[in-house]
Amino acid sequence: MFVSKPNFLVVGVPKGGTSSLFNYLKQHPEIYLPEQKELHYFSFEELKKNLNGPGDKLAFSSVLRSYDAYTSLYNNIEGESKFGDVSPSYLFFSKSVIPAIKEKLGNQVKIIISLRDPIERSYSNFLHQKRLMHESLSFDQALQQEKKRKEKGFGDFWRYSEHSFYYEKCQAYIKAFGAENVKIVLFEDIKERPEGLLTELFDFLGVDKSFKAENLNVIYNKGGVYKKDGLTSFLLKPSFLKSMVLKYGGSFIAKKYKGFKQGVLERNTLEKPKIEKNTLNYLKKLFKEDVQNLKTLGVDTSQWKHFADD
Repeated sequence: MFVSKPNFLVVGVPKGGTSSLFNYLKQHPEIYLPEQKELHYFSFEELKKNLNGPGDKLAFSSVLRSYDAYTSLYNNIEGESKFGDVSPSYLFFSKSVIPAIKEKLGNQVKIIISLRDPIERSYSNFLHQKRLMHESLSFDQALQQEKKRKEKGFGDFWRYSEHSFYYEKCQAYIKAFGAENVKIVLFEDIKERPEGLLTELFDFLGVDKSFKAENLNVIYNKGGVYKKDGLTSFLLKPSFLKSMVLKYGGSFIAKKYKGFKQGVLERNTLEKPKIEKNTLNYLKKLFKEDVQNLKTLGVDTSQWKHFADD
């Protein structure tokens, strides 16, 4: 029996525009993506090891745990030629994920990696946990607690700076699948030139590159800071009951909820606080070598404002 399975993966990074890529790519008539964005099937074994942080167990509840469950999501393909999986944890856990991908999907799977200024990505990661009301520390305090939280078994999403080291993981994917099968894109390009970037991605995937996606001005899963009140707290704070209603309530309820949530949050957006100068200097030094190494892979780091002059 023939089993449909992904032939391309968007492997990372968290807070690097993968939600926008999911929604843009999904519009193409030759591309199939399951309704659930983050499947994390290939990183399941790693993710289940660390679930002691606030919200970790709830986040883990939606992860695909078996190959049958994973491939069953690709049973509804109707003429599409490219089948994808957008799971931002696959880059972070590259050491164990790459062999699993090669075993289940083969050596010719296409890999898309979306990177972001590592300081901005780390801060956005922190603000995400803050919005969910999981994070109680300041950004500087949280960075200093990463090692202790890791030792306590907090999930990987708490490792704000560790997630922003890209070079070795990108290199590992290129070595495993070949440079011709790996496309590195930038969050900054997703924001500033989405149409041109999508043309490149469609060409990379081997589908009609003249297709024009809609709603390219919409940034999905948008970060930021919001006014705290009862309604925004309810919309932002995850709960098992809410996740079950959205999962099993059907696409109509899910779309209505997402539209309502987006409208409320847009009306309650606050200015994002700036990163403290000492924290910024610490992170610049921390990531400098990794950013320099990325240039050897052809990554245009000049778009990253914190490293534009390096």
